[in-house]
Amino acid sequence: MNQDRSALQAALLVSVLSVNCEICEKIERFGRLRKCNMMISFYHCEEKIYTKEKQRIYDMLSKLQGRTNLAVEMWPRLSNGQLLDVRSAAHILNSIAQDAIEALQAVIQKIRGSFRYVKSSQPILVKFNEIAQQHGIINHKSLVLDCPIRWNSTYMMLETAVEYRNVFHHFPDLDPDLALSSEEWEWTSSITSYLKLLVEIINVFSGNKCPTANIYFPEICHVHIQLIEWCKSSDGFLCSLATKMKAKFDKYWSKCSLALAVAAILDPRFKMKLVEYYYSQIYGSTALERIKEASDGIKELFNAYSIYPTLIDQGSASPGSSLPSSSNDTRDRLKGFDKFLHETSQSQSSISDLEKYLDEPVFPRNCDFSILNWWRVHTPRYPILSMMARDVLGTPMSTVAQEFVFNIGYGHNLMMQRHRQAITLYPFTLKQIEPASPARYMDLFLS
Repeated sequence: MNQDRSALQAALLVSVLSVNCEICEKIERFGRLRKCNMMISFYHCEEKIYTKEKQRIYDMLSKLQGRTNLAVEMWPRLSNGQLLDVRSAAHILNSIAQDAIEALQAVIQKIRGSFRYVKSSQPILVKFNEIAQQHGIINHKSLVLDCPIRWNSTYMMLETAVEYRNVFHHFPDLDPDLALSSEEWEWTSSITSYLKLLVEIINVFSGNKCPTANIYFPEICHVHIQLIEWCKSSDGFLCSLATKMKAKFDKYWSKCSLALAVAAILDPRFKMKLVEYYYSQIYGSTALERIKEASDGIKELFNAYSIYPTLIDQGSASPGSSLPSSSNDTRDRLKGFDKFLHETSQSQSSISDLEKYLDEPVFPRNCDFSILNWWRVHTPRYPILSMMARDVLGTPMSTVAQEFVFNIGYGHNLMMQRHRQAITLYPFTLKQIEPASPARYMDLFLS
């Protein structure tokens, strides 16, 4: 069991470290920065370290027995590696939010100036509040300036500004240079709604004490659908911004959509129905093809896990996992019966765990549902699928710690430090990887 667990952690580590490629690409776009060439060389060096470490873990897994051999076979083959090449969900949401903030930077500077002016003296603030009352604003929000390195605080400042839009428009003493045009107010209102959605979804991820992989698919799909709608804007500025955000998101989606879908299918409250629901909205006329890709992906993964019982039959299970012999007689006359039982059981069990699971009705949704408990209870009914669910649900779909999730430029140095730390600590511990530690999920599942 310990070997099995360590090997799975190693495989998940490779998935976490795969964001190095994404970091390299982002650094290359900062060509205007001083010493950029040196930085690019450094990150390419880090990428070589990642590749070398991946090969080392690959070689180690190939020497282990039992189920862990599946990881060696799955890396290069399953769905072109999509099931194990998982990028950070919080990272992409943070990135497209920063695009929105950057696009609105000139307007944000005006709003900051307006807030400072209103708060500069008590008489000006009193007059501002009087105008607010005249426009029906009773519950006054404080005009709190944002922290420029925390984009969620910028969102809250913009939200307050939009609420006081009419007040600023009718405030006579405001410097004309700080006044927003009607078009700028529309941009501010729209981008604030963009940011609101991203803040809510990131809070779902970061606020979850046990963020199993199944929670990400519906939230990411909702972002995808909204980006499609935003790209249809008749305003050239907003359409251009949404197109830029969607291009960045599409790159993430192409890498991670299958892994996200598989995790959602393993949620008994949704199964294939949630994939069908969202893909019909995202892909329209081509939805059936995409749904089939998700269905084929989970079947392919299940087939790989189905090798495990065969390995046990061949005597390659992990040490200590075999049952004690009921007889000391070396001439076991019932070996033929064992073979007969195995063959007849296989012919009678034509329906696989996965088929049985998908054919049964979905589990009712309720707020107290625990997916780890559900799979632990149903392990006898779905022995192979539950083993797969344990591994998939423990995959870290987001690798940004809660305290950094809203930071602007929250840290190539931090990300690389985490990766180097993970490489250095393995195989002693992987608990340094936050916020999602694979060992934590397995402990919950097995307890």
